[in-house]
Amino acid sequence: METHVTSPHAREFPVLHGRVTRLDRGWSTVLLDDGQVARVRNIGVEIAVGDMVTISSDGERIDFVDPRRSALTRRQSFEGARGVRQIVASNIDIVFLVHAVNAPLNQRRLERELVLAFDSGAQPVVILTKSDTVDADEVAKVRSSLSEVALDVEVIALSSRSGAGVERVRELAVEGITVAFIGASGVGKSTLVNALVGHEVQRTAEVREDDQRGRHTTVAAELIALPGGAWLLDTPGLRAVTLWTSGIGIERAFRDVFDIAEKCRFRDCKHLDEPDCAVTAAIASGELAEIRLESMRRLVAEELSVEEEQVERERAQDRRGFRRPRLPKT
Repeated sequence: METHVTSPHAREFPVLHGRVTRLDRGWSTVLLDDGQVARVRNIGVEIAVGDMVTISSDGERIDFVDPRRSALTRRQSFEGARGVRQIVASNIDIVFLVHAVNAPLNQRRLERELVLAFDSGAQPVVILTKSDTVDADEVAKVRSSLSEVALDVEVIALSSRSGAGVERVRELAVEGITVAFIGASGVGKSTLVNALVGHEVQRTAEVREDDQRGRHTTVAAELIALPGGAWLLDTPGLRAVTLWTSGIGIERAFRDVFDIAEKCRFRDCKHLDEPDCAVTAAIASGELAEIRLESMRRLVAEELSVEEEQVERERAQDRRGFRRPRLPKT
């Protein structure tokens, strides 16, 4: 899935191989295969938490990145990062998409997160935190609403403080697998991490009363060992869920739209004013919500824009007299 960065050469010293557990401003913390921990530089190598890597013979830097079996990837959202990707987490098995049950409902954000999760190659699971802060009817209402867009994806309602529902997360986080948590600030990811680990490993902060939003309490992506032998990858709160170029993410996240579109008369139907369009007919009958089609179109357009940004970035590099290879899809 991922190209090698360099090839390790024969060394006079033992090969140091391990997994990246944390990134800090150009430095990687690596848990070596023998259980020791090394801190090395990231120089000229794209590194993500969760990567399996080989350290250079001098022990100073990462020399080689193993092929990634999965990667949660988004477009960099900061100024001047057009056409640049960010690998949020790699080599993960389950992506927990965390939403707070007492926060404003956001189906559109969940759709984006589902696209990212499906494209990563990992299994998405939706988590509704803070179920102890509202009554059972409200929990059921939020669960039902998010299930409308999280088609066939498990939705778990839980309370990290009371422990209700947390056991189901433990059942999924079995020995040998890696789970990742993504969500906005203030949704209770750090509190849930502490509940799963059994003691405080992540600092938490109360959300603001006026908008139920919180500060970023996780400042860096980090792999945390869970009781039972699983690994948990906690990430800083993602303010912007930006997309990268998609594989099957949009098709899987909008399976309801694609299934109906199979019945359209024309294979290239744009679902506008074409005759015998099954999608517009489904919207007219109430079978499909029009917002689903509109949302899918926005995400498709966003991904096309990312592809254009990549092409323009390569052209700009050519004009400066050098050419970097196109980043492979993950």
